[in-house]
Amino acid sequence: MKISENEPLFVSPFFLILPEERVIFKTNPHWLFVVAPEVALVVLGILILKYISLFITEQIPGSQWLLVFFGASWSFVMIVIFLDWICTKYYLTNLRLIEERGIIGKRIVSIWLNKVQDVTCRFGILGRIFGFGDIEIESAGTYGKIIFGFLPSPRKLQDKIERAILNFHGNCSSRYV
Repeated sequence: MKISENEPLFVSPFFLILPEERVIFKTNPHWLFVVAPEVALVVLGILILKYISLFITEQIPGSQWLLVFFGASWSFVMIVIFLDWICTKYYLTNLRLIEERGIIGKRIVSIWLNKVQDVTCRFGILGRIFGFGDIEIESAGTYGKIIFGFLPSPRKLQDKIERAILNFHGNCSSRYV
């Protein structure tokens, strides 16, 4: 769907960026977001393949196809987990916070910096050890909230968000208020 003849088809948030808007940071979730489930699936898959011979005998017709189907579906699940990680992006611009999700279809949520009410950083013990956490951004009115989940270095990013909000309020023009 084209917005106008001069504007391209929407593909990423960069097509939604205003001319005076600039990206301060862009990030994906922490690498453990993809590595932990992938490693768990590999270990579980190896265990299942090792012990499946106890349940499936050569005398059952089509048993080799069952193993092929298992391997294909296991691989598909691992690819989807990886693509979900690649296709989840968080942006901070000088005007907005943007969350982009989706492998095939896209879901994009943005909150203008002048609508942000609270920025909360949360992380558990594993987050402290491995350096990841969540940032919850609450906004005024019906905008709701955005959760930037599994972020690397959440405290640094929280600081960048808070500085961008202060800069926005210090430099805001009447167009964005």
